[in-house]
Amino acid sequence: MSELDSFITNKEQLVEYFRKGSKSTFLKIGTEHEKFLFNVKNNKPISYTGSQSIETIFQLLEQNGWIPIYDEDKIIGLTKNNKSITLEPGLQIELSGEALNNIHETCKEVNEYLKEMAQVCDQLNIGLLGSGFSPNAKLEEVGRLPKKRYEIMRRYMPKVGSHGLDMMHRTCGTQINLDFKNEEDFKNKTKAATCVIPIALSIFSNSPFQESKLSGYFSYRSWVWQNTDKQRSGLIDFFMDEGNSFERYVDYALHVPMYFVKHQNKTIDVSGESFNDFLQGNLKKILNTKPTLKDWESHISTIFNEIRLKTYLEIRSADSCSWSGLCSIPAFWTGLLYDEESLNHVLDITKDWSFADVNNAYLDAAKNGLNTNLRNKPIYQLAKNFIAIAKNGLDNRAIVNKQNKNESIFLNEIESMINNQETPASILIKKFNGNWKENINKIFDEEAF
Repeated sequence: MSELDSFITNKEQLVEYFRKGSKSTFLKIGTEHEKFLFNVKNNKPISYTGSQSIETIFQLLEQNGWIPIYDEDKIIGLTKNNKSITLEPGLQIELSGEALNNIHETCKEVNEYLKEMAQVCDQLNIGLLGSGFSPNAKLEEVGRLPKKRYEIMRRYMPKVGSHGLDMMHRTCGTQINLDFKNEEDFKNKTKAATCVIPIALSIFSNSPFQESKLSGYFSYRSWVWQNTDKQRSGLIDFFMDEGNSFERYVDYALHVPMYFVKHQNKTIDVSGESFNDFLQGNLKKILNTKPTLKDWESHISTIFNEIRLKTYLEIRSADSCSWSGLCSIPAFWTGLLYDEESLNHVLDITKDWSFADVNNAYLDAAKNGLNTNLRNKPIYQLAKNFIAIAKNGLDNRAIVNKQNKNESIFLNEIESMINNQETPASILIKKFNGNWKENINKIFDEEAF
C-alpha cells in the first residue's frame, strides 16, 4: 500500500504532507497551459465525440505513443514521459508538463507539444487558440466533458457564485508550478507572489472579449474567477501574515467545502461538506468512513486560489496566451522567486504593503489592467520594475542555451510591450477596433496556433 492510501488519523499528517514537499536539491519548474479547440470552418467549439472531436484527437495522439486515461469508460486524458494531456470541463485541452530544470527546457517542451498538437489538429480541421476566455462561444455552445466530478461541480457552482459555469467551460489559464526549500521559503515565496499577483495579472492579461464583443475587461477570465466561489478562489490573506505556515493552510483547506469523494470506485457527491467533517467520519453519504492522503490530495486540487499549495506552489494568475507567452510567464516567476537576491528585493519593496492594498488592486486589475493603482502608483510603473527584477534574477541564475544566452531572453517580448504601455489584451483591443473592424473571427485567423 502506498503512503497516499494511508488513513489520516490526525491533522499533523496533513501538515507533514506539505512539509515533505520541501526540496533540498535543485528547484524545478513546471507549466500547465490550456487552449480552446475550434472548428476552423466556423470557429465554433468542437465536441467530445464525432468525426471532428476530442476522441479523434486522442486517437491520433495515441498513435504517437500517448497512453489513454479513463474516468469509468470515458477517455479523459493521455499521458507520456511524465507529461499529461487533460481536459477541462468545457473540453479545453491542457498540457501538464514535466518538472524541468530551467526555462530553456520549459520552452523546448512547449514548442514540441504545440507542434505535435498543431500537426494532429490540422488533420482534423481543428484549430487551437490561446485566450483567457472564449472570444465568441456562448455557454450553451460549449461541449461538456463526461466526467463525474465535473457533473457534481456543475450542480454546485450556481449555488455559490454567479460565474462558476463560465469558469468551468469558457476560461483558459496558464499555471506555473514552483518548489519551496522549507517552510520559511514557502512563507517568503507566498508573501512575495501574493503581492505581485495584481501586477502579473495585468502584464499577462489576454481575454478582452466575450461573445464576439469587447467585454470591458483586459482579463475577463480573472473577473469570472473572482465571481466563481469566494470560499475557494481569489487571494489568501494569511499568505501576507507573519503567522503563515503549513498548518495555517491545512486549517484553511479543512474548511473549504468539498465537491466529491472517490469511494469503492464510485465518485460520490459530498458538495458543501468539509474535509473536517470527513476527518470526523461525518460525511452524510459515507458515515464512519475516514479519509486517506489520496482523498486529501484530491480535495486540495479543488481549491482555486491564485496561489495554491500542494507539495509545490501553483501560481494561477495568467490568462492562456500566445506561443511565446508560454515561455515568458514561467520566466517572470522564476526570475522573481528562484533567485535569492530578487526574492529579497521583492520582499523589501512590498514589506509595508497590506493585504487590503494588494487585494483591491487584484480586484481592479481585471478591468483596468496596467492603469490599476496599487498604493497610489499605477501598475504600469510597478510592472516595469518587477520585470527588471525578474530579468536580473535570471541573469544571476546564468543558465545558458547553446547560443550562450541565459533565460532572461524569454522576457524580452513582454518587456517591450510593457515599455510601450501595452499588454496582449490591449494589443487585441486595438486590432479589434482597427484592422479587424470588430470582426471577432479575425482572432482565429491571426492568433490561433
